[in-house]
Amino acid sequence: MKPTAKNLIYQYWDGNILPGVTAGSTNMKKYAERIGADYLFELNPRFVTNLGGFSPHYGSFKPIYDESFHAYDNILYADTDVFTVEGLVENIFDNFDAEMGICTEPFQPVQRTKIPGQISSQMDERWAQAVRSQWGADMPRTNEELLKVYNSGVVMYSNAGLLKAKEKFIPFIEYVDMVKRNGISGFYTADQNYVHAMLIVAGMDYVELDNGWNRYIHQYYTDASKRELKIKDPRTEDTKFVHIQIRGADHWDADKLWRITNLPEAEWGL
Repeated sequence: MKPTAKNLIYQYWDGNILPGVTAGSTNMKKYAERIGADYLFELNPRFVTNLGGFSPHYGSFKPIYDESFHAYDNILYADTDVFTVEGLVENIFDNFDAEMGICTEPFQPVQRTKIPGQISSQMDERWAQAVRSQWGADMPRTNEELLKVYNSGVVMYSNAGLLKAKEKFIPFIEYVDMVKRNGISGFYTADQNYVHAMLIVAGMDYVELDNGWNRYIHQYYTDASKRELKIKDPRTEDTKFVHIQIRGADHWDADKLWRITNLPEAEWGL
């Protein structure tokens, strides 16, 4: 009989605790209990990276470098603005058989061709070319030959993945220096594009998780004038995790965040 895997869900928050953070942590802890996983939330861990000091952008990588996490077979890192739908019992760790797992942002590749600026398809291409020049790695593309976008709010690691990432991931300072040296927007120095690059640079055996594990509700501009801001709600019947990336959501109470997670937009009452 195969022994039961030892799994952990990890979340953290640096800064003053906010109502939305508490709601997100409580929600994810209850999910961990339902699926038999351990749960750890850290307030102000202030993870000191190989940047040489504390950086709030890289706290999600603590399980890679803190060997106390290496006792687990699998670890799920989730941002505190990720909520499980009501009563979810499907186990995200079931059938996970890779070194890493991560979800794409299906809306972003085309959207970034429409809106110029510091986060755009043009900047994506500059970033990808810089990564290729530095480390010889070609970033993944969609069927339309646009650069894929991966969301760092839900990331899974196997034990083998943690160990390989610790050995193979490029030091943060080296990556950040590469971004700055090539005149790329500061957005690309943060955790999302770093982990995106490391999937390929470090040769990780990764899988694209079903997007039901990270349905991200967010705001977007309808055209290049940036006059009209709308909410994009991609939830479907297969939605399991809802990632609420709406400005100010960290300050909202648990009831409002529950409504956004589980009800149609017309019933949110924002």
